[in-house]
Amino acid sequence: MEKTFVKIIILIVASVLFSINVLAWGAKGHRIIGEIAERHLDPKVFKKIDKILQGESLAMCSTWMDHVRSDDSFNHMSSWHYCTIPNNKTTYEDNNEKAKNGDVILTIERLLRELSSKNFTDGDERMAIRMLAHLIGDIHQPLHVGNGEDRGGNDLKIKWFGKNSNLHKIWDSEIIDYQDLSYTEYTNWIDHNGDNNLKNYQNSNVREWAMESKEIRMTGLYPDENSISLGYDYNYHHIETLNLRLYLAGVRLAHVLTAIYKN
Repeated sequence: MEKTFVKIIILIVASVLFSINVLAWGAKGHRIIGEIAERHLDPKVFKKIDKILQGESLAMCSTWMDHVRSDDSFNHMSSWHYCTIPNNKTTYEDNNEKAKNGDVILTIERLLRELSSKNFTDGDERMAIRMLAHLIGDIHQPLHVGNGEDRGGNDLKIKWFGKNSNLHKIWDSEIIDYQDLSYTEYTNWIDHNGDNNLKNYQNSNVREWAMESKEIRMTGLYPDENSISLGYDYNYHHIETLNLRLYLAGVRLAHVLTAIYKN
């Protein structure tokens, strides 16, 4: 009886720790993406989205998929936040490690189809938009397109300004939090009018977004093997890349919603 009880406690603790570790972008990161998206929506589309979301902003609804992790009835969504593309694979199609219940690529593609057809597998239209807002953010976090070896950098234990952390958490939230800005201030900083590359950024598909993240993951994101403590220098060298991923997620979310709801 005691052994069974101990096993149950261990499983519960492990489950909680795992659910904490796999979060993508902290709440602030997701809200930055949602805020950028709203600022780039066609005005008529904004009104339609606002009605469907019942007045909830894209910034605030973008964290819904992380909030529901505490509800066991949503456990089937756990694999939807990430995908695996090993270093030696050049395309997503030749990766045979797809999650049985779907991954971030397959789920975004499904949600886009369902929002166009209005035939929903999970919940309703409001829920689908909430999920899309979150998952488009997730796929732009480079470590959510994992190599299949270190759980998206979670296993790489590193100190961030002297405090225990890991590479995944540093990219999820700690670099963003280090800037000491609210999500609206952060949006003002990185979302500029007159972006000449905007159409090029939007003229891409879900699998290309994933391959972008994979390339970033493989080109300098991982610190030197001897670097067990990161801080000022790592922030300096990676903040522009991180900010671009937040920006791209926002404008691409706006683009796909506009494509679905404009007419």
